[in-house]
Amino acid sequence: MDGNGKAKLRREMKARRKQLDADTKAAADAVICEKLESNGDIGFGIDPLDGGGPLAVYLAAGDEIDIDPYIERMLRSGAKVVAPRWNGETYELALVNGLDEKNLRRGPMGVREPVDAEIVQPKHVCAWIVPGLAFTRGGKRLGYGGGWYDRFLANAAKGVVKVGVAYSFQLVDDLPSEPHDILLTDIVDDSLDDEALESTETDDGFPPGSTRHASFGKRMGCC
Repeated sequence: MDGNGKAKLRREMKARRKQLDADTKAAADAVICEKLESNGDIGFGIDPLDGGGPLAVYLAAGDEIDIDPYIERMLRSGAKVVAPRWNGETYELALVNGLDEKNLRRGPMGVREPVDAEIVQPKHVCAWIVPGLAFTRGGKRLGYGGGWYDRFLANAAKGVVKVGVAYSFQLVDDLPSEPHDILLTDIVDDSLDDEALESTETDDGFPPGSTRHASFGKRMGCC
């Protein structure tokens, strides 16, 4: 798939998201939030009782998958949550203190972002939840074309959990990749099957379907 092919797929996925009616979208988003909350890998990495480190999220805009309910639950649990914020030159990760107007502002393109708050370096994040337009079960991701998440993840700690969230129609057989691309470790979608997560092959040696327990967060030194 060349650049034209990626542009076509981006248009197709954006159009399909816009076609979702409000009830269908809300139900699908709720399923995804529940799956995120039950993901043991994410939970271990950010567990505040275990000295867990920050969870990086995105703040949904337009017809993106709305994970606000999940973020709110994480904040109530005491987890440290960060999200992208534009500083005038580039995006950085800033602490999310709440999802109300007091704690968020509108950045470029109208996307919500934290107001002035503590900045966290990507290398200190212990788990990532990443948006996108298309994904493969093997962890490839097609973003919006700006490359911002590629740069974030390039500076992430080795082996941390990197979860893409998708509607089932956003899962495709293959996507183009470059040698420097970083695969996501998990894809969470809205399918109502027996398996809450489809784990993908990771760059830390864990096979598909394996559960990363025990010393995950501390072993990676990100917490």
